[in-house]
Amino acid sequence: MNYFLAMSRTLEQRVEELEQKLAELSRQSADVKPRRKDWRRTFGLSQDDSGFKEMMSLGREYRRNLKNQRNGADS
Repeated sequence: MNYFLAMSRTLEQRVEELEQKLAELSRQSADVKPRRKDWRRTFGLSQDDSGFKEMMSLGREYRRNLKNQRNGADS
């Protein structure tokens, strides 16, 4: 019986601590203004990036291969 009493006390303490931490996090998040996501902030960032150009090229090649497979060109 003492085990259950001790266990419930620690459980109550843990829940209380969690509630306090949640309240603190809620206060902190209320102070943070949400960032406005806007495509204009990122448009053109990869303009001179050779890795980005290679990725685009590989993507085009992959889509071209898929299209050819669907049309039976690789059969």
